[in-house]
Amino acid sequence: MRVMLIRPPAKHTVESEVPEAVSAENLSYPPLALMAIAQVLRDFSQHEVTILDAQLDDLDYDVMEAKIREWKPDVVGVTAFTVQLVDVLKTVQTAKKAGAKYAVVGGPHVSDFPRECVGLPGVDAVVKGEGQKPMLDLCDAWARGDTAKGIAGTMAHPDDPVPEQDVYFSNNLDDYPVIDRTLVDYKRYYDVMGKGGIFTTLISSRGCPYRCTFCNTPRHRYRVSSPGRVCDEIKACLDLGIEEFYFVDDTFNITNQRVIDLCDEILERGLKLRWTVRFRVKGVTRELLEKMKAAGCQRIQFGVEQGTEEGLLRLKKDVTVREIESAFRLCREVGINTVAYFMIGTPVERSRDDVMDTIAYSIKLDPDFVMFNVLTPFPGTTLYDEGLRDGVLDLDPWTQFMKNPREDFKAQVWDEHFSRAELREMLDIAYKKFYWRPKFVARNITQIQSPRDFMRKASAGLRMLVA
Repeated sequence: MRVMLIRPPAKHTVESEVPEAVSAENLSYPPLALMAIAQVLRDFSQHEVTILDAQLDDLDYDVMEAKIREWKPDVVGVTAFTVQLVDVLKTVQTAKKAGAKYAVVGGPHVSDFPRECVGLPGVDAVVKGEGQKPMLDLCDAWARGDTAKGIAGTMAHPDDPVPEQDVYFSNNLDDYPVIDRTLVDYKRYYDVMGKGGIFTTLISSRGCPYRCTFCNTPRHRYRVSSPGRVCDEIKACLDLGIEEFYFVDDTFNITNQRVIDLCDEILERGLKLRWTVRFRVKGVTRELLEKMKAAGCQRIQFGVEQGTEEGLLRLKKDVTVREIESAFRLCREVGINTVAYFMIGTPVERSRDDVMDTIAYSIKLDPDFVMFNVLTPFPGTTLYDEGLRDGVLDLDPWTQFMKNPREDFKAQVWDEHFSRAELREMLDIAYKKFYWRPKFVARNITQIQSPRDFMRKASAGLRMLVA
């Protein structure tokens, strides 16, 4: 079987309350999940596989159709996020028009809405959870002339039972093959907050034991790769000239010891890299940060969300304001850059002054970068269920969107205390108050590493000024 794995373009993303100046400068990630599936298909079957990253090239659908016709896949696999469901459906329809016999959809959206997704026109099967083993089994079945019905981790019809358990390629992450970055045009991916080098993502653990009320990350069982296995993948990337790495683990520092062990392995092997992680503030110590700094960590992303104990409790962050402030202070002292994520319009922000206090707290923390978002409760989250219960949110718009994705759909915001327009206005204020500060401008001028780095940061800054 010839298998083409596709990341859809982002032409009809559900309207986001993030300023265009910010969203335009998001990280350009390689499609790591598709690459992991492709690697398993290559290593454990005779199927031919290729990846089409339509998002990287912002492909028009007629161009996508031509590329699919040229390669002639039997199967297309499409990765799906809920906010990109319109483009997912258009991609499936384009693939079928171009001659693909089977269309499979997987990804975070399917984990939350498998029955609705398998009922979309043109979809022959969906994969719920991790895709490596189910996709391999689907392709093997179709190659034999069998149907997709009954394959673990999949659904082929809306009446099929929803898989209760993820089907893992292995319970041991070390058994997963090292991903070959040349599966994609790897030199084109970059990090606008980085230093201009060739950039990639990698993952050293799967799953998250925490239960933040706004998060709809699938609750996979927590598993980790050994430090040796992670460093094998890092070394393969370094050999290709990749310099900057972003660990996209749901939560990197479940235990400090795991992080220290990985850093020790990096140092023992003499691997020279620059890396970023997503961290919780709980448990951050000077010893841990110094070890990470020595091993090449240059930036930590913290989900702060709120600057009050009430807000943190409401979102079930399981951290305190004191722990937040300690983590950012220690990072400054050790010399690791920070990114802080905040939410505007949470249930505990009942007045304009409350939102301004959140903005002021972001400035007090003084991270190197900040990202603000208007709280948008997604189905599958505790906060969404609470909004339905309390009458703040309405079930019907999302239900209709899942069944019939429309380009004009707008996700609901938490509008108990503010209108959408008011939230957007305060979001713009938040970005301008933080990024227009002379201190921020001066600091970033001194951190520019190269002409390429300057052009990216200057471009982002100019768009912010006119937003």
